[in-house]
Amino acid sequence: MRKLLVMDARNYDTALPEIYRVAVRGIIFLEGKLLLIQSYFGEVKFPGGGQESGESDHDTLVRETLEETGYHVIPDSIREFGEVEELRLSTLEPKIWHQINRYYFCDVDGEKEECRYTMSEQKRGFHQVCLTLDEAIECNWQMLCREGALPWNQREYQVLRLVKESLQKTID
Repeated sequence: MRKLLVMDARNYDTALPEIYRVAVRGIIFLEGKLLLIQSYFGEVKFPGGGQESGESDHDTLVRETLEETGYHVIPDSIREFGEVEELRLSTLEPKIWHQINRYYFCDVDGEKEECRYTMSEQKRGFHQVCLTLDEAIECNWQMLCREGALPWNQREYQVLRLVKESLQKTID
């Protein structure tokens, strides 16, 4: 998969143990707008999350999209976009957080089920929104201005900008 970005905060001791995680995220357009997940803080993120043991990227994308949006991914529609590697000090413990985020364009069918957010997602007020790319970029820019460069918000802001650049290239 094509590497889009490496986001290395370099704020950790390299001798620390590492938490390694793969996350898979969907870039989904519905009627010309992006299907995103928004927290009560106002930031937006692509639907997706952590890969479970034995899952393929496609399996994770299908499961996470269903959990967070209620929509079923159409398997034949899945197309690679790229990956973002994150390295930073964990916010919860003295370990290196090393996460590979894989992004895929995909389509969903018209049937919608109930979302199944985790307790931590519910506490953060996760809910679906459909925004234009520019609206989504602005949401995360405003969050960066208010809250500072939170790693997950910074990552999604950068990926939103890369999606916009990529789509503009295909139009030109």
